[in-house]
Amino acid sequence: MLDQVGPTPFLDTLWSWTQAITNERGLTPVRKHVTTMTARLTAHLPWICEQDWVVDFAEEIGDLVRATPRITMTEPRRELLKGVTCPSCGMTALVRHFPGDWAAECRNCPSVKLDDRYYEALVKTQAERAHDAVNT
Repeated sequence: MLDQVGPTPFLDTLWSWTQAITNERGLTPVRKHVTTMTARLTAHLPWICEQDWVVDFAEEIGDLVRATPRITMTEPRRELLKGVTCPSCGMTALVRHFPGDWAAECRNCPSVKLDDRYYEALVKTQAERAHDAVNT
């Protein structure tokens, strides 16, 4: 079946977590529909992150995210971030993956994964250095 990730169907995994949040928080049940279930889970992420079982949640949802391209037969898009060098290797090898968890990743340095704030600061710093170099 195309909606399977291991032994548990894709929608059943979402439903199970949605039901757990609904029951534990005393919420009104939602329809068993991918949009309503993901909206419920997303709305309660701060609370979910405080729970002892957050690692299990993250692993199972991560498995679904990684399975989605196989199910939809799509490939993630990758954009080369031109003009910005990796803070580790100095190469212009930073990329952004869509969908992805990071604002930028280095193709050469597996440990370099930049969030939005760090990437924006890096762009600003490198632009200022380039401007200063031209004006000296």
